[in-house]
Amino acid sequence: MKLGINSNEMQKVNRCLVLKILMENSHMTRHELAAKTGLHKTTITNIINEFLDIGIITSNNDGKTVKRGELLHFRSENMYTVSVSINRKDCRICLYTLSGIPVSCSRRKISVREDVHRIYQQLLQDIQKLIDGIPPKNIFGICVGMPGPYLRRNHDIALVTGFEQLSLINIPHMLEEALRIPVLSEHDARLAAYAEWKALEKAHDSPISSLATLRSIGLGVGAGIVIEGRMVRGQIGIAGEIGHMGVNFNACRTIGASNGIYEYYSGTDSAIRYMQERLFEFPNTSLQESSTYAEIVQAYKGKDPLAVYAMEKLAWMLGYGLSSLIYLINPDCIILGEDYPNHGPFLDKVKQSLKNFVHPFILESLTIRFSTLEDDTILLGGYYMVLEQRFQENTLMDYIREAIEGEERPSKEMPEYL
Repeated sequence: MKLGINSNEMQKVNRCLVLKILMENSHMTRHELAAKTGLHKTTITNIINEFLDIGIITSNNDGKTVKRGELLHFRSENMYTVSVSINRKDCRICLYTLSGIPVSCSRRKISVREDVHRIYQQLLQDIQKLIDGIPPKNIFGICVGMPGPYLRRNHDIALVTGFEQLSLINIPHMLEEALRIPVLSEHDARLAAYAEWKALEKAHDSPISSLATLRSIGLGVGAGIVIEGRMVRGQIGIAGEIGHMGVNFNACRTIGASNGIYEYYSGTDSAIRYMQERLFEFPNTSLQESSTYAEIVQAYKGKDPLAVYAMEKLAWMLGYGLSSLIYLINPDCIILGEDYPNHGPFLDKVKQSLKNFVHPFILESLTIRFSTLEDDTILLGGYYMVLEQRFQENTLMDYIREAIEGEERPSKEMPEYL
């Protein structure tokens, strides 16, 4: 059993802490770093001088030491992470600098009817094209966001309703074997929640205690939950699968069938069903039986009566299930993903629904809103996850040294979880 930390390990911890603070802020002084980290000024000076010698930070001073009050900047050139998102409709990839700046992104539409091995081969080719010319040692990791339920035990399995063949292969493991770059994987809703958490952490000196995000891509609904900065996964990884929560006792529930569960009523594709059920009652509607969800949302914003009915029913159902989530985890904040329309009347209807099921004193302590992040939150969450893994391992400095100096970093398997 490990009881203490020797001086070498402590130095690595301190270096990683200073690196983390520098990477999360555009610029800082030594005094600010000491205040933020709690380290002595002498320790900060020694670490900064080491960073200057290596070449991973710059200052207003051209010398090898930093004067009092000078601003320090982290250099992230030629050091990257890669984020991947796979769902029923597309595969998205983004190459980030170590400072979180997207360099290049790609998107390929897919179909659940395609052979999953072909989807994997196309994904591999797209990643190889995106990182072409970058040495593998300069890529600190890849994170793959997978739809759920995403089971974590002996091997990862994505049990995706309507995309069952995704469970036939382990895409993250195959990518790691092919690319020889460490690959992490996580439920996509959790990555989105983690990105939102990091944004709130930057915006507040005292971060909120818990947060939940809700996402829907077509049929499915998934929630990402972050408490005290850590993603909630559960025993085998299915925590947050709110879409599979039973809400209709009269429905006949079987494995693989969606009748009676939350996502059947609150997934974005539900709006299509609500529209089709009453289409002939609204002869003047601009919608048709073949109208897509995006067309329904557009008509909703234009106050088409049928679209208003369908989207308001979707919002009410959304609030119905969120009431259970509120009582289960008591979050400070619930953030609706970009799949739901960022439209005031829609959010008002969700809140109106919540008032029917949640005590007003509880609602007073809760913030529910749409995301304010412009970036793809799943891909951004993947960037954060790779870095957080490196910080927890205290190996970020090893990766940076190898990228800059060509030193070989210690061989170490990446743990399964943060």
